[in-house]
Amino acid sequence: MRARVARPRLKDLSAAPNLLSLLRLALVPVALCLMAAEERGWAVAVLLAMALTDGLDGYVARLTSRVTELGKLLDPLADKVAVDSVLLLLTLRGEFPFWALIVILVRDAGIAVVALLVSRRAGGIPAANVPGKVAFVLLAALAVVFTADLDVLETPTMLAAMVMVGVSSASYAARAARALRAAPRGSD
Repeated sequence: MRARVARPRLKDLSAAPNLLSLLRLALVPVALCLMAAEERGWAVAVLLAMALTDGLDGYVARLTSRVTELGKLLDPLADKVAVDSVLLLLTLRGEFPFWALIVILVRDAGIAVVALLVSRRAGGIPAANVPGKVAFVLLAALAVVFTADLDVLETPTMLAAMVMVGVSSASYAARAARALRAAPRGSD
């Protein structure tokens, strides 16, 4: 028996939390253009605004009881696109280590694939967990620190972010394994 999959609905685009996630996605090219134009101060301001909308969309969703399947998809997508795009540009410019970008991209791709598998088997998009949220905050901080060229903070922020990338990856893997074990047999 196949699990009923809760699907994102287009009508949920108008929910305030989802509009905040869409705003975060729309700000990605703005941040990248500012970085390319060497307007680092403005780029950092946009990155901080993006980080603020990340915290705000979840708060608004819970406050207004508008936690939607679309929001569970849009929010982490906006997070990953924002951070990964900035770090990719910094890597291409030789300002961020290639190895760290690969670790982050592999983690993000793994989370996306596992979330898709879990949603198909267990019937809904899994919500973010605390280690994942902490990892995102540290990755956003990493993007800000490297964009602002704050040399003194680069190593400690990188260390903290990489530790949380590992912790969150293990947490998501364990959670996915539990969800897949609990899913009804033959639900592929």
